[in-house]
This record gives sequence, structure tokens and C-alpha cells, in this order.
Amino acid sequence: MSGKPSGWKKRIMKNNQVRWPDCKGSGNSLRGMLLAGLFLVLVGPLWAAPHQGPVAAPVAGYGSWGNQSVAAPLSFVFDTQGHSNTVYVYHPDNQALAAPTVFFAPGWNIPCLAYAELFRFLASKGYVAVCDEYVADTGILGAQLREAFMEAANRYPEFIDTSRVGLAGHSSGAGLLTSVTYELVRNQGWGGNGSFIFSSAPWIDFDITDAMLADFPVDVKLIVHTYENDTGTDRRTYIQQFEPLPIPDSEKEFIMLRPVTVGGYDYLADHRVVATGDGNYGVFDAMDDFGVFRIVEALADYAFNGSPQGWRVALGNGGEEQLDMGELRDLVSTDDPRPIPGATSDYPCDVPANPRRMHCADYDAELPAAILHQPVKHRLTDVAAPRFIWEPVHTAESYFLQIRPMLDNGVPDWDTSYGVADISPQTADCGDELNNCMYALTQELPRDQEYVWWIQASSAARQGVWSRRGYFFVLPVAFFTDGFE
Repeated sequence: MSGKPSGWKKRIMKNNQVRWPDCKGSGNSLRGMLLAGLFLVLVGPLWAAPHQGPVAAPVAGYGSWGNQSVAAPLSFVFDTQGHSNTVYVYHPDNQALAAPTVFFAPGWNIPCLAYAELFRFLASKGYVAVCDEYVADTGILGAQLREAFMEAANRYPEFIDTSRVGLAGHSSGAGLLTSVTYELVRNQGWGGNGSFIFSSAPWIDFDITDAMLADFPVDVKLIVHTYENDTGTDRRTYIQQFEPLPIPDSEKEFIMLRPVTVGGYDYLADHRVVATGDGNYGVFDAMDDFGVFRIVEALADYAFNGSPQGWRVALGNGGEEQLDMGELRDLVSTDDPRPIPGATSDYPCDVPANPRRMHCADYDAELPAAILHQPVKHRLTDVAAPRFIWEPVHTAESYFLQIRPMLDNGVPDWDTSYGVADISPQTADCGDELNNCMYALTQELPRDQEYVWWIQASSAARQGVWSRRGYFFVLPVAFFTDGFE
């Protein structure tokens, strides 16, 4: 994508407001305030996780830091389901009225501190963030979360507005969001003035039932947020949280972030992207600013305020405002996710603990990969001898390219194929990464036809086979693509 929106510029730090250290308790004692003041003098803003990498955070728009100073987080210990849960509440300093609140469920045995920058970001924008540090106990995770969130709302009604709520989480915590949202929104009446789910790399939901899915409130906005290099959770589990919910396609989106190296710095797209505040679990960099903060803020703005701009950025079906990640690779989005053939994961969908494991096979589609909205920088040139040009693809031992015409019903014609097998670069400059290389097809393509292309790659290093898929349309006199990477 050429150019950047106005207001994006490089900077060293993005924290222009007071940022308090994490601590347990409200910090209202005189001693606590004196110690905090001394900490401010001696340490300054160093308690915040450092913003890493050469790509600076945005300074305007969604994803840029807000103008609210952030109070020291409140915390309390709540005994529920036989366990002691520690709950943290981040809120704007000098908050006068109850504000829309994002309730967060962390990953398995991951502390709330690991996501602290996300919570501080939300508070800087005027929101409240609540994180429950539940105890990892498979059978009662959902109950711990529900009861801890409700307890936080009961303890701090002056801060928390339960009529405007977001349910967010990561990994095992994200997987529980469907049943937790059902209980809080459908049964407790939360979210009457707006609600959303932001689910990052979700695992399974131990409490969900088909009846709950069928009766799920359709006005909840949904983003399932995934990562290209995530080998932790089975992609079918992500889809299992996305497709069965009767939320309209215009109000939900399946998003994937992609890795890239900029200036020698690796922006990862692995299982722990959303973790920001503790280097043991993740790093805080531009992948968080553009891929997490920006999307969550836009989703909240749309859910709570009906903002058209918020919809375009969070749920925009592949529009430029949604996909643009600044200097990083554009994200990809779809309303029709599919598994990646041959992909492996540490935690499969069909484990015995999954109450919907019998449905995992529902997503074993024969289609080669997800149908994505993401435009690519691919072009078909030279009408007589079509050639493919593409951006870097993961290093692999072998590649296989197929081009098939699309039938009227939108299904590829599996009996007809154009393409080349065992692709190898035409020039020595290409290297193993296939960077902007050109590949000749074996024959000319018929005109006035829509095609699907499919690149399949295999690599021992990645322990499997993966695919990329997209579309293009052949005009009578020229080739162009509106495809996907």
C-alpha cells in the first residue's frame, strides 16, 4: 500500500500522560501515595513496558495513546469456585462517571501484568479494563470468570458501566468468552447499550452448548483475532467460536495478523501477540499498536457509539482502513474462515475436554485455505505467456501452483487446472524467499473467466504443508488480480 494516513510519524515514546506502576490494593494510604510519588521522581515512566522495534506507534487516530492519565490499578482477591482469584481494575485517573468497561480473561496461567499495556491504553482512552487472574482449573474456568467480573462490577459501580461492556481474552481465556458473554449479556442483562467480543487465539469453551449458540444475542459485535505463525491452537477451534454464532456477517470478522521484518527487527505473529506488558510472555511493539490496540478501540467505538469509522476499521470487510498496518504487513480478514491444510497445532480441536469436539470435523473443508478479503500485490502479465509475480512467501523445500476456473456456483472447477508444479525461481536473484519473483505458466488462460489460484508449499522446518489462495479475473485484453496472499 502506498503512503500512510496523515498524522503517522516516527517518535521515540508514546506515553505523554502519567503512567502508574502496577501494585496490589487501591494505593489510597498516605504512605502509598508518598511511595508512589517518590517512585515517580526516581524512575519516571520506566515502569511501563518499553515500546520495541523501529516502527513507531501512531500518534493520531485509533491505536494512538489517549489523553487521559491512568490511575494506579485497583485490585482485590475474590474467593470463588474453591479458588482465590486476583482481579485488577484499570481506570482513568480522576474518573467522574462510570465508563464502558472491557473485561479481560488472560491465557492459561498468564498473569494480568502480561497484558498491562493494553489495559493502560484502554484507560488512557477513557475506558475501564478489568482482568481476572483465574486459577487454571479446566472444569470451572468460566464460572470463575463470570463471578469475578460480576464481583468487580458490584465493588466499583462508580467506575464500571455494565450497560456498555466488551469481553476480551487470550488463548484459554478467549475460548471461554462465548459462554461468559452468554451469561452476562443474555442472563444478567449486561451490554444493553453496546457489547462486543474480542477473542485472541481462542482455545475451547468448556461450558458452551448448542442451545446457547442458537440463543446467542445477535447484537454482540465479534472479532476472532488470529496469527499466521501461531502453532498453539488448532485453527478449527478459532472457527468453532466464529461460525456458529448467529451474529450477522456485517457485525463479526475473522482477522489474521502476519509477521514481517523491518530494519532487522522481527515483528512476530505468534500465539502471544496480544501480551504486551511482560517480556516473559510477549513484547510491546507496533504489532500491538496497529494490530491489537487499533482494532479493539475501533470495535469499542462502534459497539458503544455506533461510529461508522469504528465499523470500517474493526469490521470493515477488507477495506483499506481496516487492513492498513502502517509499515507492517497489512492484516487479512474474512467472514468465511477455513482451516489451512496440513497445519499442525499443539492443542487440537478434537481433544476430549472440548464439549463440541464432534463438530471439529465440520470445518475440515476440502477448500485449500481461507477465503480472505486481503488484496495482494500480485499481477498476471504477458497475455500470451502469463507469469505470476508475488511478494515473499515462507521459505520451503517445494511449491506447487494451480490455477482453476471458478464455476457459476462459486466452487472451483476441480477437473480443470492450469499451472506449474515444483516451482523454482527463474532468476538467481530470487533466493529461497521467492521475493518479487516471476513464474511462467504452462499455457495461456481463456479470457472472460474468473479463476482461483492456489500456492501450496511444504517444508520440513515448518513440519507440514500450508497454502495460500486468491482470485483474479481475466479480461479480453489484459490480466489483473483482485486476489489474496
